[in-house]
Amino acid sequence: MLIDRNGLPAEDVWTYLGADAPIPSDAQGSETVLPLDAWLAANEQGVAPAGVRVQGHDDPQRIAALLPQLELVVIEFPKTRDGRGFTLAKVLRDKWHFEGGIRAAGPLLPDQLAMLWACGFDSLLSPSDVPTPRWREAALAAQVRAGRPRTLLARLTA
Repeated sequence: MLIDRNGLPAEDVWTYLGADAPIPSDAQGSETVLPLDAWLAANEQGVAPAGVRVQGHDDPQRIAALLPQLELVVIEFPKTRDGRGFTLAKVLRDKWHFEGGIRAAGPLLPDQLAMLWACGFDSLLSPSDVPTPRWREAALAAQVRAGRPRTLLARLTA
């Protein structure tokens, strides 16, 4: 299920294909997401869709060249405790100024929601074992924390 920035379920218009799935001939620029290697192969054929699925450990330099062709980057987190996806999203936003969507996927927890948003994610694919209301609770808690005055040390080191 797709969760938006407010922690609410949202309609997902994207189609997610696996590495072995045949690439539709009308995939060029479509709302289809392919794994990175499949996307690169489709790009060589001139039929690359507008979405790519990458792993947190993928080389950001490899992804940077593709960004002008993309509307959505889905970053897969292999484990809850693997933070490389956070870094990749931050690099895409801050270093390469990617303005498209960045979506998190994998075994994520509502406790990680505030960090996802802080790193540049704007949506996530919720694991099936996390109840949907937990995402809304996490989003509300993050909004409350963001509204609190910061300490002097936090303001001086920002």
